[in-house]
Amino acid sequence: MKEFKNAKHVALLIRNLAGRSGGAERIYCELANILVESGYRVTCLHYDLKGSPPFYSISPKAERVNLFGAATKKKLATLLRHVPFLSEEKKNKGLWLEKNGFFLTQVKDYFRFNRPDVAISLMPPSNTIALLAAAETGTKVIATNHSVPKEDYDSPHRWDPSPFDRRLRREVLRHAAAIHVLFPGFKDWFEPLLQDRIVAIPNYISPQFTRREENREKLILAVGRLAEVKNYMQMVRSWATLASDFPDWKIVVLGTGPQQRELQEEIAKFRLEDSFILGGHRSELEPEYAKASIFCHPSHFEGFGLSPAEALHMGVPVVAYSDCTGVKEFVRDGYNGLMADRSRTEDTLAVALRRLMSDRALREKLGRNGPESVSEFTLERYRSNWVDLIESITERPR
Repeated sequence: MKEFKNAKHVALLIRNLAGRSGGAERIYCELANILVESGYRVTCLHYDLKGSPPFYSISPKAERVNLFGAATKKKLATLLRHVPFLSEEKKNKGLWLEKNGFFLTQVKDYFRFNRPDVAISLMPPSNTIALLAAAETGTKVIATNHSVPKEDYDSPHRWDPSPFDRRLRREVLRHAAAIHVLFPGFKDWFEPLLQDRIVAIPNYISPQFTRREENREKLILAVGRLAEVKNYMQMVRSWATLASDFPDWKIVVLGTGPQQRELQEEIAKFRLEDSFILGGHRSELEPEYAKASIFCHPSHFEGFGLSPAEALHMGVPVVAYSDCTGVKEFVRDGYNGLMADRSRTEDTLAVALRRLMSDRALREKLGRNGPESVSEFTLERYRSNWVDLIESITERPR
């Protein structure tokens, strides 16, 4: 390992980190630890009003800097909304600057005075800021994308709904030294001029998950945030058509989120309280995968479906929708799971679950194929890919 004083300096940038337990925050902290262990000097930059620590642990060898400052408290938004002669475009730009201007100034100052060898920004709210700062300071920035690009850059329902922000997200990509995506197929969304900068690095399955042979329970497991994109409401409705035919089976969904109350109401409406259980957050998932017979993931889309990948690694067959990006890349119908056709009028999710619950031999056959189907998603390959990318970027002249 290199001496710290001679190590290349990598700055990781994320907008919010304090106390947040999302997948991107987890990747941010884990990537920081991986790069420290690989001999880099790592600085974790974030922009949080609260001074609480990260939910996930960060190596004490990594520096952590909160760029937030009191200067963000302004009344510009109220003024702009009541100025009649300003165009909508100028109002939107002014509102964007009120929300992001100080963050941008702080990042530019950090880049200018600390001159990291490379910066890695996580997700569009940080990518835009890092790339604008890169344009003025010459800093090399790797912009990462942890979801489906179309959703991150086109959808008004993700990130800032402002048309100005959405346009800016796209325009600043030209300042990136590299653009990270999760799967090679995600490259197709980006314009031709950016294609040579795009690098696909999938996430990895934690080495803590080991394949253990245990007696499987009549349990359907789901793991994820209780949010609309995960589509657990459909899972409740599908189970309502199956529960009476499979009284010795149950569903457990592990996770928390904004849709929890709505899901509880739907479960109560169908009187499924005894067989459809919202189990809350679990820090140890290995025992849950080990006892499940089926993993159900009805999500609309994913960047990288980590929980279904973990389930396959643990030998649990997966039921998902065939159009679910970020899952269909490694779940193959009839090989390691069953893929339901969302476009059909019948409840194909219920059909797939019924088929697997009724056929133990099929469950075991699909489960046996699971580990091999996700064998490429290792920590060592993830580490190697990131080190190779950082080295290739830092060897280029500024």
